[in-house]
Amino acid sequence: MAKESPEARRRRRRENLTGWLYVSPAALLLGLFSIFPVGYAFYVSLHDWRLVKGDFVGFGNYAEALGSDPSFGKALLATVYYVLGTVPLGLILALVLANLLMGQVRGKGVYRTIYFLPYVTSVVAAAAVWLWMLYPAPAEWGLANALMRGLGLPAQSWVEESSGVFRLVAEHFGVSVPGWAAGPSLSLVCVMAFSVWQALGFEIVVLLAALTNVPKEIYEAAAVDGATGWRQLRHITIPLISPTLFFLSIVSTIRAFRVFNQVYIMASKDTSGTADTVTVYIFKTFYVGGRVGYGSATALLLFLIILVVTLIQMRALGARVHY
Repeated sequence: MAKESPEARRRRRRENLTGWLYVSPAALLLGLFSIFPVGYAFYVSLHDWRLVKGDFVGFGNYAEALGSDPSFGKALLATVYYVLGTVPLGLILALVLANLLMGQVRGKGVYRTIYFLPYVTSVVAAAAVWLWMLYPAPAEWGLANALMRGLGLPAQSWVEESSGVFRLVAEHFGVSVPGWAAGPSLSLVCVMAFSVWQALGFEIVVLLAALTNVPKEIYEAAAVDGATGWRQLRHITIPLISPTLFFLSIVSTIRAFRVFNQVYIMASKDTSGTADTVTVYIFKTFYVGGRVGYGSATALLLFLIILVVTLIQMRALGARVHY
């Protein structure tokens, strides 16, 4: 192997230095606004920190969250319900509607605009409209209860209902279910429905961009071979847009774990915390309860949960992606 000349070494060092100079502004911002806050939050979580720094408690805050605090467990369960209820349903609806909009539909541009409007609308404004529609019984107004009465069904408390939806359905038919099978509260289900509706436009637009890149000749050849619409969707469309579906599943899952605005706005305080996700619980612990150290510990636990779930998704779904 030939020995590197001094001039070549100096040139290589200049190139490396130039690269580091280009990267340094972004690295500085990343460290200042991402890495440092996480590290400082971990430091705070090791203390009984309230308005001022308290005693060092080690991993006591983490042990409390995972062991002796039932409220955190309830919030984590509500978050799991929310993720499982919004991510798959949102992707399925977006895929179906995107496929329909790719067909010969009159006024496709109008439909695309209508679907995308909720995503660019203020969450507060959109949630206010939904709260009017879901106005709880016994009030006479509220679109949802008007429809329920029109169908001969009892009016519901909607965002103020803390009972699980499976229990409510079972009680309507005179069947009792155990507590573990009650399901998410009706209040949380209302928030989930709003979230699916609100994020649907973004997912449709992304999927439309992916579907546009699928060559039409493939569908024409499949049609000649007798492939139906379902087989084309299963064996052509989904494999060819799998990178986009993979991206949306990761982004939607992270967004679902981090949901805050709609839960905080729509969920009633009368639901006994059954609709509070982990982010809402962290907010109440941090700002309302003043337990800064414990709130930091629960926030880092949520970060670790999101990280683990994302890695599992990448491992499980990454092998099914066709590039």
